[in-house]
Amino acid sequence: MSKHNIVKATFALLDDNGDLIKDATKGLSADGIYVADHNGEGFSQINVTAIEAAGTPGWGNGQIKRTAYGKSMPTLALTALDLDFKINQMLKGYTQSANTGAWVRQLPKPHVAMIAESQSLDGDISIYECFNNIEFVEEASNNGTDTNSQVAYSTVLNGSVLAPLKPNIFLAANGVQQPYMIAKSTDTGFDLNKLMAETFGGYAPSTSGTTGGTTSGTTTH
Repeated sequence: MSKHNIVKATFALLDDNGDLIKDATKGLSADGIYVADHNGEGFSQINVTAIEAAGTPGWGNGQIKRTAYGKSMPTLALTALDLDFKINQMLKGYTQSANTGAWVRQLPKPHVAMIAESQSLDGDISIYECFNNIEFVEEASNNGTDTNSQVAYSTVLNGSVLAPLKPNIFLAANGVQQPYMIAKSTDTGFDLNKLMAETFGGYAPSTSGTTGGTTSGTTTH
């Protein structure tokens, strides 16, 4: 089906075991979740490529008898209208210097989980694209002088999608694990809470239904 618009992007940091980091300092918020939808904040592009590649035909007796398919190796290209400065640094794995307060690149990269939500053309159906283990880089920082027009550059993040961190998530019907899931809100059996729990390392919504990373009055649902 056709889809349009970016409703929101939701992020979390996971530990090496694939569990959600629920800490306002070490994680993205007290409950671990950050919805990039605050005042002036959002994404203008979320592009996913290399989800699949065309197969290689296997020939026999003058006919194509089988096709060999390589692994799924998704990559992400995100462009932010604005993104909270601290959140941006943490998604990239930068750490803050105790001496200067500046942020400095540190390896290995953190495990970032993300759900990108778009919608059907009539707006009644939500589409969720899910990733459990992303490594993000910001390859360039562009600057230009203002003239009689403001010169602004958006944050561009590129992500490599790695294998999910836990062995029992993102499984196809045959039990083979994949790095990418996509869901439609009107599908039989769809459960957003379960989808978020699987993607975000066991996340469970608070009793109030809000998260520390949302705008006031907005939930991740």
